[in-house]
Amino acid sequence: MKKSKVFALNAIAALSLGTASLTVNAGAQPVSATILEFADKNTLFVADSDGGQILAYELPTVKPAKTSASYNLEGAGSKIAKLLGVDSHSINYHDIAIHPVSKEAFISLSTQVKGKRTPVIIRANQNGDLAKVDLKSLPKTVKKLTDTATDGVKFWRDIPASTLGITDLDYVNGTLYVSSLSTGEFASTLRKITYPFDKSSTTSHVEIYHTVHNQTETRAPIRAMTVLDLDGEETVVAAYTCTPLVTIPTSQLKNDAHVKGKTIAELGYGNTPLDVIHFTAQNQQQKMEDYVLVLHKERSADLIRVSDIVNANKQKGLSTPEMWAKAGVATRPVPLAGVLQAADQDEQFIATLKRNMVTGDMDLVSFRKGAYFRLNDFISEYNFSNYKYVPEQDMFRSFQNLLKTDSGYSDLVR
Repeated sequence: MKKSKVFALNAIAALSLGTASLTVNAGAQPVSATILEFADKNTLFVADSDGGQILAYELPTVKPAKTSASYNLEGAGSKIAKLLGVDSHSINYHDIAIHPVSKEAFISLSTQVKGKRTPVIIRANQNGDLAKVDLKSLPKTVKKLTDTATDGVKFWRDIPASTLGITDLDYVNGTLYVSSLSTGEFASTLRKITYPFDKSSTTSHVEIYHTVHNQTETRAPIRAMTVLDLDGEETVVAAYTCTPLVTIPTSQLKNDAHVKGKTIAELGYGNTPLDVIHFTAQNQQQKMEDYVLVLHKERSADLIRVSDIVNANKQKGLSTPEMWAKAGVATRPVPLAGVLQAADQDEQFIATLKRNMVTGDMDLVSFRKGAYFRLNDFISEYNFSNYKYVPEQDMFRSFQNLLKTDSGYSDLVR
């Protein structure tokens, strides 16, 4: 919870590096807008998976957010549809990213109208204001990728492989990491791209052991990832479909290298991971600790202590089949049903795109770190007016009051 172009004169040199060349302020607009990632306070990366490129847009300077405030935009999908003049059923949502300064939410989506698909970026704030980002007006640089998957191959008859041409982005210390599906026998590809964009980059091919399938796999791409410092070593922590969790040291990502990731966990079969985000939050001892949150399409989200990932990464890794149960690093299931994408918002919240289980609409809402649920999503014993908190529940009552305020129900504080 997240590509450039290069042309004629640099083509030969670029191909030797496994990437095409660089275009500054290119006129062409993205064919698609899928994964989003912020580089710094003014730079937004937009993955154009169908176009096989990454665009880095320079955004206007903004004022810092004054306070930490939760998003409570229930029914945001209907409002976005009205803004765009389309039916809400014609919208596919792809990603969310939080502006590091203003804390505004940037949402990537596509509309499908009369067979024409159009990429859109929406900007939203906590007040509920929505606006379409005018990408044409923004200065940009573009990085074109080579050997990306095309629509010549289709899955389930009608899903083009190009939709997996770029599956995730993560920016760390001047390097943009790009996971993707490419052409060739080793289809799972992990790229390192320097930003600001230049002609340098590396393309590595990744293989992993999949405990559920009991085989080494080279074709399935990383679906979601984050890059962490694991005991002094910069490492990609990646989640694959059905659902191995893998570590890959970035030092091994040399151009045209075949890299073997270490499987440190099996998070469950029959599932697609949707997002992997890293953040810091208070633990049960009220101390700050680093966590990784893995969001799933078919399962509860997994909250994992980074310290546990560090310890698991020191071991050999999983190498024997595990068909039905979880295995490897310890995880804590958290109730984030319906959450499609998430981003680290600030010290208190994560922001999410969440499918409303009652209305079916898309909500833009925040979850308080440490809780990972919204109190207004259900009705319990505590909601009855004659419920009496016993003295031992004072801390629990205070916490519930905080969650009520987070969700916009401060009038119900007791």
